Amino acid sequence: MPRKKPKKIKEKAKEGERVEEAVVYLPAREDYKVIDEYWVVEPFAKVKIVEIPEAGNQRAYFVEEVQLTEEERKAVNKLIDILSVELEPPASFDVDLRQHIIEEARRLAEKYRKSIRGISEESWGKIVYYIERDLVGYGPIEVLMKDYKLEDISCDGVDRAIHVWHRDYESIPTNIVFRSRDYLREFIVKLAHMSGKHISAAFPIVDAMLPGRHRLAATYGEEVSPRGSTFTIRKFREKPLSIIEIISGGNIDDWTAAYLWVMLENRMTLMVIGATAAGKTTLLNAIANFFKPGYKIVTIEETPELNLPHENWVQLVSRESYGLGESKVGEITLYDLVKVSLRYRPDYIIVGEVRGEEAFVLFQAMSTGHGGMSTMHADSLDRAVKRLTSPPMNVSPAYIPSLNVAIMTERTILPSGGFARRVKHVWEVEEYEKYREIVRWDPVKDVHRVVSESYHLRYIAERTGKKVEDLYREIERRRVVLKWLQVKGIKETKDVFTYINRYYVYPEEVHSTAYAELKEMNALPQPVKITPRIEVEVAPRPAVTVTRPTPAQRASTVLQTPSVDKREEVTTDISISVSSESMTVLRALAVLGGEGDHTSVLSLTSLSRDQFVKAMGELSGKRLVIPTLIYVEGRPVVGYRLTSEGETLVKKLNLK
Repeated sequence: MPRKKPKKIKEKAKEGERVEEAVVYLPAREDYKVIDEYWVVEPFAKVKIVEIPEAGNQRAYFVEEVQLTEEERKAVNKLIDILSVELEPPASFDVDLRQHIIEEARRLAEKYRKSIRGISEESWGKIVYYIERDLVGYGPIEVLMKDYKLEDISCDGVDRAIHVWHRDYESIPTNIVFRSRDYLREFIVKLAHMSGKHISAAFPIVDAMLPGRHRLAATYGEEVSPRGSTFTIRKFREKPLSIIEIISGGNIDDWTAAYLWVMLENRMTLMVIGATAAGKTTLLNAIANFFKPGYKIVTIEETPELNLPHENWVQLVSRESYGLGESKVGEITLYDLVKVSLRYRPDYIIVGEVRGEEAFVLFQAMSTGHGGMSTMHADSLDRAVKRLTSPPMNVSPAYIPSLNVAIMTERTILPSGGFARRVKHVWEVEEYEKYREIVRWDPVKDVHRVVSESYHLRYIAERTGKKVEDLYREIERRRVVLKWLQVKGIKETKDVFTYINRYYVYPEEVHSTAYAELKEMNALPQPVKITPRIEVEVAPRPAVTVTRPTPAQRASTVLQTPSVDKREEVTTDISISVSSESMTVLRALAVLGGEGDHTSVLSLTSLSRDQFVKAMGELSGKRLVIPTLIYVEGRPVVGYRLTSEGETLVKKLNLK
């Protein structure tokens, strides 16, 4: 459907200003120092980055568009009137709507070109540019939307310059100023309609997605923003940053990237934490380059921002209610989507951002063997865990060990000056409130350092039958491949994903090629020396003598539940301490042959639900039991299986 005809643009000779009735484009004066300039739409729209002396050399973003003569402006208005009436909708839903309107606008403009006399070929190019800009595009902010170097566009109200976040110059003001409250309200209504949403005095807030998957947040009138309507547009990158671009930019180092590659291959769970605009989603999207080609991925978001190169990818998006007031008619929440995603049998569930009850379901899924990834607003792992275990997320502390790796990214000041995004910490979660820092960013030298050996690599080695040393060597091999891609300039996401897939299929061939070429260029990465973890001795708790059952007692299927008031710690002769409730669960699994479904195991323990959950969380955290899925009569149910360490403990205690 054609958009509302924009207000007419007038020319104003005074001080060279160009005025769009309610939108002013401030001119760049001669005393402004131009430090950068580039075309956005050549030869019609250019951007200049200037320094303003009277503002303390404040940098600003100036838009310069080709100006229309009075005759050219009349031609634009006349053609827009005609096109608004004659534009036909596309015949199929499969057609790109924006491209269809552009093509139809050009066709109809050519059709009625003869009705406009005295227009030269040069003028005609300008007219077509303004028709697309005002009819199909974003009008006064079209240049900002087309500038690939901008990440955010923000309008704080009338008589205030629009600000942008530039990839090279960060947050700077532009020369575009909305002067009319009415026009700004109309403009925001149009943005909301472009998103398929409604905004008004009755519903003065909108959070939506614009065409091109740009994210819009806006307020209407003075209901919630006294300075008038406001909006912020977070621009979507059509070409997401690949892991190679992230490494080249210094956000992450190649060892950490290779380490995460091994982790994701083995379905370990991961969360990226950080503040707003810290690059959480960008980093999460880049790490997704490491998925195996056969993995099934399900992403769950409120506003779709993830853009994966993976073929077997299901994208789910929540939906707001279309009811009025407190009615929730038609609402589909992240919680609903996480629940339904489990029926897709995914290898990995990715939640764009957890902040509500969906976290509870996600952690339950991760505890049953599904891979999980997500982001969260937090400034440390400790605070992230506190958020997870508090309302409205309400994740039980017993499930926290289901999260294996936490990555903290932050926008920070570099030693050389300026700002950049950096992964500051990588932690592994051993148990609730027991975390191990693996990688730390050095703010003095701007390098990442491996500060501890990995806890989870030992678990992966145990599960896969490999040696820990082999896994560390595998990380070094993958470092070579990543360094090779970086040196060769292979950085497009699809190309990087192709080479990673090739490594999965032909690891020796890809590594030998990469190693030989890097060696010839003298660019091989130096192996990282892993610092052994220093264990701090803690005074042991008093050991409790375990009375081993007689054969007759072991034959009984009824297992006694320990008293809640007697929370004894059972210390075994292989230096693993577990609570008496956990010991009861181990006995139940031993009776069932080392593996059983949730209902069967619980029924043999006579524990309460809360006691059972806590015990299972402890056993899972100590790597004695692995939550899994068991198929009973063709139906998947939650189950548990003893690890090799768990089996060893059962044998040592003669629980069978």
